Amino acid sequence: MRKIKLVFIALLLTVSGFTQTTADIGIWGGSSTYWGDVREVPFMETFNLNLGAYFRYNFNPRIGLRVMFLTGNFSAEGYTEDVEWDFGKMAQDLSLQIEINYLKYILGEKKTPFTPYIMGGVGMMFFPYTLDPARLVLINPYFAGQPQTEESVVTPSIPFGFGFKFSIGRRLGIGLEYQLRKIITDKLDDLDDPLTFNPNGTNNNEETIIKYTDLLHNNDWPGYLGVHLVYKIYLSKNPCPAYDRKYW
Repeated sequence: MRKIKLVFIALLLTVSGFTQTTADIGIWGGSSTYWGDVREVPFMETFNLNLGAYFRYNFNPRIGLRVMFLTGNFSAEGYTEDVEWDFGKMAQDLSLQIEINYLKYILGEKKTPFTPYIMGGVGMMFFPYTLDPARLVLINPYFAGQPQTEESVVTPSIPFGFGFKFSIGRRLGIGLEYQLRKIITDKLDDLDDPLTFNPNGTNNNEETIIKYTDLLHNNDWPGYLGVHLVYKIYLSKNPCPAYDRKYW
């Protein structure tokens, strides 16, 4: 009978423990970074203010799932094919990422005060794109006579990054992180296939056009460097310190 009681108590603690799930609400602030077709760009000059927020569901002390939104500017001034080039635009970023802690981490617990972490997942980016033949013709005569076009780009992205986070209170945490994006387009810097050419000398036969990039081999890599402030919430009615200590 005593064994049955012990098993029942263990099951009750386990079930009640798993109901005391936690999550984090975070605000994010920092800068965008840019790596692409524009060369000789001083790294610090690519910095632009970006802001965002996220929600992170914690499965256990090592793994969480983050939904994140960022918005801000991207810009750069430099050279492409020895021609001066610059761009600037507003972009939005939405991502879903798995966050993996190197150490066990429970926000607010003294025994798990900090950890480095890595992240990766899937996402989408949104930004405007302008094809300006008057500028591109200086790089490549292929663009002579083409009309100027503008469009809104929605592109899948592969986000990944790393960071370091630590507790500053029972429910407050802070962190520093850097993320990169592999986007499936080359239009972020308004230089989509700038070396495209047609060996037949005509612009109207798409089958003969040769491109130097494609969806998998483009040169645009946007990034984000920033800090985030996090507040811990309990998804059940009451927090369970015993659960935090025992199961996390």
